[in-house]
Amino acid sequence: MGFILGFFHSIANTIKYPICILFILAFLLFIFLTFSPVFGASPDKNSRVIIEGSENFVTGKFLNLKSNYTNTASLSDSSDKGSTLMSWIFPAEDKNPIASLPTIQFHGNTLTEGKFVWLGHSTLLINTAGLIVMTDPVFNRASPVPIFGKPFAYENPTNIDDLPKVNAVIISHDHYDHLDSTAIKDLSKIVDRFFVPLGVKAHLERWGVDADKISELDWHDSEDYKNVKFTLTPAQHFSGRAPGKINSTLWGSWIVSSEEVKVYFSGDGGYSETFKELGERYGPFDIAFVENGAYNADWSDVHMFPNETVQASLDLKANVLFPIHWSKFDLSIHPWDEPIIYTTKEAGRRNVNITTPMIGEVFDLTNLPNNPWWEALRN
Repeated sequence: MGFILGFFHSIANTIKYPICILFILAFLLFIFLTFSPVFGASPDKNSRVIIEGSENFVTGKFLNLKSNYTNTASLSDSSDKGSTLMSWIFPAEDKNPIASLPTIQFHGNTLTEGKFVWLGHSTLLINTAGLIVMTDPVFNRASPVPIFGKPFAYENPTNIDDLPKVNAVIISHDHYDHLDSTAIKDLSKIVDRFFVPLGVKAHLERWGVDADKISELDWHDSEDYKNVKFTLTPAQHFSGRAPGKINSTLWGSWIVSSEEVKVYFSGDGGYSETFKELGERYGPFDIAFVENGAYNADWSDVHMFPNETVQASLDLKANVLFPIHWSKFDLSIHPWDEPIIYTTKEAGRRNVNITTPMIGEVFDLTNLPNNPWWEALRN
């Protein structure tokens, strides 16, 4: 009998320690999810009143516009593949670049009036009407934890200290590859104005941005700021930075217009009839920065395939297509350069004026770069 009791006591001790460790880990995870500032914050009372009055906010969450569109021609080998665990464990050939991406060292004083520069993924600088406008500033990982979301290596990375004076920042939505809490903290005291969709203001306030520097807009809302008009327009996507917070904030695309130029910035989103509606209502555009990457069959409602990127630019009546949202993070199952390969081919087939500058390369609309710089980075 003593042997049996001793045996069970030994088993109990053996089990006890792993259970204690699991309990401690679960507790630490709860503390992290609850209190870490990286997850942002919930809107205050005043913002909630505005959010609840939005026609896009239904039964406690934001919704996409209704769409009857169905993708039938993806022009990608990824078209019939979903994002499964096996597709990540056994990735596609050339999924990541074989070397640091060739980039141009950006110098802030070269971004003069009427010029643009792409800093990778969806981060751009636009100089118009005396304002320098930045889109979706991300300079760190696209993840709340340090083991995920590492950016590709760049030969000449641009840091916030390398930037010229930024007057305004526009945010498309609160996903980590578009809203970088560390970057916002660094920009909070040196940027004059932030334009965000409904609900995102609370995130920025938690990271140090003064409330009176933030404009929170609904779809089709506009605000004039120092001779530049900022308009938030619909996109077909979703939002959320933390568990239980899906679609609690709005997402969207942006139109930046001045007397000199009219720019469309897509943020993230799947293809839908909305692009044609925006082209009719707000177009034509001098240049459209349109999402191009992080797609697969399972995500076709919220990310575009290459042929859809080209079609979106046609719908928008854009004079120039600039494909963004690629070449910085490994976010889907396709090879890193597949989006630009297919998009440039489709643009050529459909006689769409496309520009493909290097990261860090300053340009204007009279001198559009078309350098296939990605071709040297395959096995």
